[in-house]
Amino acid sequence: MRRNILNIIVLLCLIPLVSMSKGKKPNILCVVCEDISQRLHCFGDDVAVTPNLDNMAKRGIRYTRMFTTIGVCSPSRASLITGMYPSSIGANYMRNQGMKKYLPKGITPYDVVLPEGIKCYTEYIRSKGYFCTNNSKTDYQFESPLTAWDECGENAHWKHRPKGKPFFSIFNLEVTHESQIWKRNNKPLIVDPATIKLSPYFPDDPVVRHDMAVLYSNIYEMDKQFQSLVNEVNEAGEIDNTIIIWYSDNGGPMPREKRSIYESGMLVPFMIEFPEKYRAGEIENRMCMFADIPATILSLLNIAPPSYMQGQAFLGKYENTKEREYVYGARNRCDEQIDKQACVRDKHYRLIRNYNLDQSNYRPNAFRLQMPMMRRMIELLKNDSLNAAQMKWFVSPRPEEEFYNVDDDPSEIHNLIADSQYKGEINSLRKELDRWLTEENPHWDESELQSLERMWPNRIQPQLQDPVCQNKNRRYVLSSKDKGVSFAYQINDKGYNKDHWYLYTEPIKLKKGDKLSFIAVRAGMKDSKTIVYNNY
Repeated sequence: MRRNILNIIVLLCLIPLVSMSKGKKPNILCVVCEDISQRLHCFGDDVAVTPNLDNMAKRGIRYTRMFTTIGVCSPSRASLITGMYPSSIGANYMRNQGMKKYLPKGITPYDVVLPEGIKCYTEYIRSKGYFCTNNSKTDYQFESPLTAWDECGENAHWKHRPKGKPFFSIFNLEVTHESQIWKRNNKPLIVDPATIKLSPYFPDDPVVRHDMAVLYSNIYEMDKQFQSLVNEVNEAGEIDNTIIIWYSDNGGPMPREKRSIYESGMLVPFMIEFPEKYRAGEIENRMCMFADIPATILSLLNIAPPSYMQGQAFLGKYENTKEREYVYGARNRCDEQIDKQACVRDKHYRLIRNYNLDQSNYRPNAFRLQMPMMRRMIELLKNDSLNAAQMKWFVSPRPEEEFYNVDDDPSEIHNLIADSQYKGEINSLRKELDRWLTEENPHWDESELQSLERMWPNRIQPQLQDPVCQNKNRRYVLSSKDKGVSFAYQINDKGYNKDHWYLYTEPIKLKKGDKLSFIAVRAGMKDSKTIVYNNY
C-alpha cells in the first residue's frame, strides 16, 4: 500500500512536466552570471540585494548543493558544454587559449581537442528542431564549433528564430566577474561596507570591505539584468511555455575563492523555474555538479543524454533518481601559475590532495593582483598583520592532504587530517578519490606539455579531411574519413540567413540547380575546407 502511495505521489509530481510538453515544445532561457558563490538574499545572505532572483526563488526550485569542479570559468564552462569533468577531457588547464603573458614558459595557446564522439550538448538540442543561441561568452577551452549554435555572439538572441521554432538560449552576464571588482571600483555602492559579514580568512580592513561592497553592488546590477531578460520573454508572450534556469559559473571572485577547490570556489547557487510553478518555492539539497546540467537540460526536453556523459540528469524524463554520494574537484594550471590539486566531498566532509607541496595554496596570479583587496592582503602579510586563519592560505610548504568537516567548519579553516576520530571518514574519501582519478581521469598523471602533445602532435593543430557528399536516391549524404565529426551546411549560400549554417542530421533534399556547401567540424580541430556540390 505504501509503495502504491509513493508511486502516485511521483506521478502527480511529474504532471506539470508532462502537460508542459503537450502541443508546443517548451523553450529554455538559461541565464549565467559569474563569480558570486551563494551571495543572494534568497540563499541566506542578508546583505545581498537581489529582489528579482528572490522572486524567482519563490516561483522555482533552489539547489543548495550545486558544485563546479574548480572555482574558475574556463574549465567550468568546458564541463557545462560537454557534460564531462574537465580534468577527464584535458580541459582543466585554465584558459589554454589565453594570451601568452598569462601562460607559463613553454606553453603556447592551443584548443582542447575533445575525445572522439564528445560534442557540445547543444547539437542534440538543435537536432530536435530547437533554435539555439548563446550571448556571448563561450570560454570552453576550444573555439565554439560551427555546429554548436544557430547564433553565437553579442547579437545572438532567441528573437531571431524562425516562426514557430522553440528556443534554447543562454545569456551570460559578466558584471559580477572578478575583473569588475577593479573596473567598477569607483561606482556608487549599493550596500554599506560596515554591514558586510567577512569570511574568517579575510582581514577586517577598509580596502577589503570596500571591494566586498563593490561585489555586492555588482550582484545587484546583475539581478536587474537578469530580470530584463525575463521581461523580454514575458513581453513576447512566451513566458507560459518557457523554463528559466539561472546560476553562477563558479564560486566567488575574491582571494581564496576564485581558482580554489574549497567550498568558496566550487559551491554555486542554482535555480530553475517551470511555467506551471512545479515545486515552487522548494529547496533541494541533493548534491549536483556542473557535469549534470547538460544531461538535465536534455532530459527536460525529452532527449536522452548520451551514454558518454559523466553527468546525470536530476530532473525530467531521464532523471537519475539515485542521488550523487560525492562531488569532485581538480585544479591544474591557472593562468601562468602551475598547480595541481584534487578533492572529493560527500554530504559532510571534504578531502583535498595536494601536489607541488613546496608551494602555498596562494598563487600570485598576475590577473588577480589587479584587485585592490588582493594587493592589500599581500601588504598585510608582509607586515605580519594577518591572524592564523588569514595566514593559512599563504603558508608553505602545504600539507599533502587537507580534511574538513564542512558542516561544522564551512569556511574550511581547521584541517582535521591528523584527527584520529575521523580516520574512517578520511580513508573512505581517500578510496573514492583514488577511484575517481583512476577510472574517470585517464590522463591525470600527464603534464600539460604531454597533454598538448597528445592533442596537437608537434604542436600543430590537427585539421579535418575534406568531407564527401554522396547522392543516394536523390538524398544527399555527408560523410568523412575522420571520426567524431559533425557537419554544417548551407543551401545556396545561406541557412536561415547568409550567416547561418544548418546542422546536418539526416540526408539532405536538394532541388535542381541548388548549391550545397558543407564543412566537417570537431571541437579543437581545424575545420575542413568548405566543399561545394552543385546539383545540376
